[in-house]
Amino acid sequence: MKDRGFVLINALVIVAALAAVAVLLLTRAETGRARLQAGIEAEQLTLGLDAFEALAVTLLMQDTNPAVDHPGEDWASAGYDVPLARGAVAGQIRDLQGLFNVNWLADPENTLAAQAFDRLLTRLAVPSNAGAAIRDFVGPGGPDDSAAFLRLDPPLAPVGGSILMLDQLRSLPGLSRRAFERLRPYLTALPGDSRLNVNTAPHHILAAFLPDLPGAALNRVVSERDRDPFRSVEAFMTKVGLARPENDTEDADGNDEDPATLSADDIAVGSDWFQADITARLDDRMAERVTVIRRTAPPRRPEIAWRISRWP
Repeated sequence: MKDRGFVLINALVIVAALAAVAVLLLTRAETGRARLQAGIEAEQLTLGLDAFEALAVTLLMQDTNPAVDHPGEDWASAGYDVPLARGAVAGQIRDLQGLFNVNWLADPENTLAAQAFDRLLTRLAVPSNAGAAIRDFVGPGGPDDSAAFLRLDPPLAPVGGSILMLDQLRSLPGLSRRAFERLRPYLTALPGDSRLNVNTAPHHILAAFLPDLPGAALNRVVSERDRDPFRSVEAFMTKVGLARPENDTEDADGNDEDPATLSADDIAVGSDWFQADITARLDDRMAERVTVIRRTAPPRRPEIAWRISRWP
C-alpha cells in the first residue's frame, strides 16, 4: 500500500509539473502572439504615417507656382481624413514661414524681430518675463543664470543659439505652460535667415511687424490678401505704405534705413519650410507624427528636415 501511495504521489507530482509546463508554454505562446499582433499593428500605423508624409511631399512638389504660397493652394487644404480598414489617416500641411521664427532672436542685432516679438507678446497677453526667458535661452551664450536649468530633470546647461524645434522651449524656467500654449500657434523654429511669408502670416504676426499701420488698414490688407494673395514683395510693401524706390536705402530725411522698420529683405510671398501634422488610427491604437519639410528649387524633391513620431 505504501508503495502504491508513493507511486501515486510521484505520478501526481509529474502530472502537476507537466501541467505547469503546458501552462507556461501556452502563456508564452499567447504572449508571443500578442507581441506579434502589436508589432503588425505598429507597422500598419507607421505605414499610414509614411503614406501621408509622402502625400505632403508630392503636393509640395506639384505646386505649379512655388514662388507664391497662400492658403488657397492644394497643400493648404483644410485637412485630409482618409478612412481605412479598422481606422483612418488624417493630416494637415502648414506653412511655417508665416509664423514668428524664434531663431531671429538669436541675433542681437535684429532689432526688427526683437521689437516685433515684444509687440506680439502684448497682443497675446503673454507676460514679458516669458518673452525674456525665450530671448535669453536663444541669445548668445544662453541665460546668465543657469541655476534653474540645473534643477530640471534631466538638468540642462543651455549655451544659447538657434534651436531645432519649438518643443525645446516647453520646459523653460520662467515660461509657464499657459504662456507657451498661448504663444505656440504663432511661433516656429527655422534657420535664422528665413523670411516671413506675408501671404500666410496671421493677423497678429503682421500687426507685430507693422506697428504704424492703423488697425482698420491692416484689416483691409488681410481681407484683400485672403481673396487675392500678393504676387510679389513689392506689391505688399506698396500696399502697406513701405515701398521705396529701387536701391534707395535712405529715408526722406536722408538718414539710413531704420533697422526696426520692416523692409523688403525681411519678407517673402512664398515659402521653403512646411510642417505636416499626421495622425494614424487603427482600432483603439493611435500614432502621431510631426514632419518638417524643406522645399528646394525645382526639380529637386522636397527634403525631410526632421520628423518625430509619437505612440500615445
